[in-house]
Amino acid sequence: MEASVAGLFSSLPEEHQDEILRRLPLPDAVRTSALSRAWRRRWESVPGLALSFPNGTPPGVVDGVLLCHTGGAVSSFAFIVDNASASHAGRWLVALSRRGVQSIDLRRPRPYPRILSRRRPPTLHSSIFSCAHLVSLHLQEFCLPPLPVGFAGFPVLEDLYLSEIKLPPNREGQLQAIIHGSPLLRVLYLEYVQDPVGGCVIQAPNLHSLTFISSENKGWRFGELPCLDACICYVDEYDEDEQDFGELLARVAQVEELTLHLPWCTEWENGVNVHMAPITFYNLKSLELSIAFDCMSQMLVMFSLLKSSPNLDKLKVQRNLNMGSS
Repeated sequence: MEASVAGLFSSLPEEHQDEILRRLPLPDAVRTSALSRAWRRRWESVPGLALSFPNGTPPGVVDGVLLCHTGGAVSSFAFIVDNASASHAGRWLVALSRRGVQSIDLRRPRPYPRILSRRRPPTLHSSIFSCAHLVSLHLQEFCLPPLPVGFAGFPVLEDLYLSEIKLPPNREGQLQAIIHGSPLLRVLYLEYVQDPVGGCVIQAPNLHSLTFISSENKGWRFGELPCLDACICYVDEYDEDEQDFGELLARVAQVEELTLHLPWCTEWENGVNVHMAPITFYNLKSLELSIAFDCMSQMLVMFSLLKSSPNLDKLKVQRNLNMGSS
């Protein structure tokens, strides 16, 4: 049976054989080596192979795969980096940067239930910034190294996902430089990104989807986002001295979908309403709000949003349990 399968595959044009191997999960692609002598090392020469490793894979296996694979370009690389594999990740990034990798997904194992870790995460190798062919970059719980001198950006990056990332100290504007150096960026996800310098201006000419989750605003700004369609904004605490919340809303007034977690602000408890400039959300179709029902100022913000959204089709309002609501 195996011989007949191998014969069938071998009768296909070489480009079709490569396409079959590219579509297989990596373990299955490697297992094709058992089909016949002709297929023993066939997977090693396939260009554009996806290298995705299940959780718990020994780092030596990844070393071996990268060493054996001589097919040049790698389409994607995904690995959950635990303490045992953290020292290997630098070598992997160096190898991937030389192979035109298009997608990188590196994450740290998370406890269950999920909590924000207090451990110091490992620092990524600076070759992450040399992966000029990246279309998608997902990083979770790492320290970013300083940008190298002459950083050319990610010219074709479309999807940037940063969760629990620590930016280097004394490096003002690093995240802003990464975003600015990604002119094709369409999806940006920032979750508890720690910037010791104090935030940045988030602006991107082609951004369509923005998710921003932070414990406090700490100088973060929304700049020009002319193509934004969907925005999710969760800020647990807000300092009115940093930026008016109404100004932030004005930057996303063109979106069709808006999910908003109204932040805690001590001034609001004293009845001071967030300044709402005359903004009309003409395009807004879906609105999801998380508010404290016992805070009059937040209720007024909600009513102001509803009044300013003439084409709203879908509304969901839920109680924010983190604000002391009864």
